[in-house]
Amino acid sequence: MFTTIDGIRLRIPTEEPVAPESSDCCGSGSCCPCVWDYYRAQQKAWLARGSDTDNEASSG
Repeated sequence: MFTTIDGIRLRIPTEEPVAPESSDCCGSGSCCPCVWDYYRAQQKAWLARGSDTDNEASSG
């Protein structure tokens, strides 16, 4: 399943995303999306997925 968050299309993670290492970012500010942008989008998708799962569990 895919979603688009902050303009980044990604697969909804099934496990909590792991933050990139500081060495994974080139620091130039010219990458679009940056590894940190991608990570934050994955985090948002993960957290939203958790909320959806909690809602389904409480309504069932």
